[in-house]
Amino acid sequence: MIELSIRFTGNLGDIPPFVSIVEEVENSSNDVAILTLNPDKRSYRINDKEIVLDKADVKLEVGEILIFFPNKNLIQRFYRPSSNSNTILLTEQCDQVCLMCSQPPKNKDYLHWDLYLKAAGIMPMGSILGISGGEPTLFKEELFEFLIKTIEINPSLLIHILTNAQHFDDKDLEKLEILNENVLWGVPIYSDNANEHDQIVGKDGAFDALIEGFNCLLKSGSRVELRTVLLQNNYPSFAKLSKFVARHFVWIEKWAIMQLEPMGYARIEWPLKFVDTTIAPENLENAVFTASSCGIHTELYNFPLCTVPFQLRKFCVKSISDWKQKYLPNCDQCKSKNSCCGFFEWYDRQAGYKSITGIT
Repeated sequence: MIELSIRFTGNLGDIPPFVSIVEEVENSSNDVAILTLNPDKRSYRINDKEIVLDKADVKLEVGEILIFFPNKNLIQRFYRPSSNSNTILLTEQCDQVCLMCSQPPKNKDYLHWDLYLKAAGIMPMGSILGISGGEPTLFKEELFEFLIKTIEINPSLLIHILTNAQHFDDKDLEKLEILNENVLWGVPIYSDNANEHDQIVGKDGAFDALIEGFNCLLKSGSRVELRTVLLQNNYPSFAKLSKFVARHFVWIEKWAIMQLEPMGYARIEWPLKFVDTTIAPENLENAVFTASSCGIHTELYNFPLCTVPFQLRKFCVKSISDWKQKYLPNCDQCKSKNSCCGFFEWYDRQAGYKSITGIT
């Protein structure tokens, strides 16, 4: 598991948080602080001061962008060149209580807008930056301002935002249109039935508000990734959901069908939520083939290749973030390991799939 927050030893003085980039040699012409590895290869130098990472096995990459919080002796890893997931956790607040939420809501925010703006501004051309929560649009106006400024500074940056889309209205259309080329909104829908969807997200009226949000995204020409988590609650009606998607969402960029992550609320009554697709793949097959045959680009997230039938493997993508990804011992013999998403770090084999074997 990759550490995203790192403690360090060393006194940087009484200075506010700042952005840094890891380089092989000091470059004083850069407008951000340069972090370089000392000759001993155990410590770093920044602002003419030496620091030592508390965990000796953590190695920072050249080109990595960091946010320093000197008063906490804390480094937040903002961008890693080798990572498939560079994401800002903007807030842990949320106005829904999804029964499978992997990160249950808390009254905590991380609204370091100026630091994020500077860090995003120096990300390489064509990079992808994720923004998630909680619910980022609880701070909608600040978020819009940040996104517009970021794109002005780094026009080639692509931004993927996870949101329940319940806070958009027609007053947002102009700002949404500005973001069209750079922003992909990841929006969840769990059922074609309003009551079933509301029950899953733990909020009355959520489905109706979601449909209004979709209308705003459609009218503004926004790019949308529809997201659906597989649950025992919605699995029986998956065929109906796929027809609903094919009928009403031909305009979306893709439909991501996601396997359950064994974390947070999902662990509560896990056997009543988890769908084992190694023994019951039929509803998933029907949904994928219905949607894809109607022109909906469909992908399977968080499904190891050996957990779905052969004919569905071409829909699977390497979606699990590298910092929380692992492979099982028998994965070493699998010829498809390099193209497989693997398993979540906290996957429990005893409570997981009943029948998995390496692909040989």
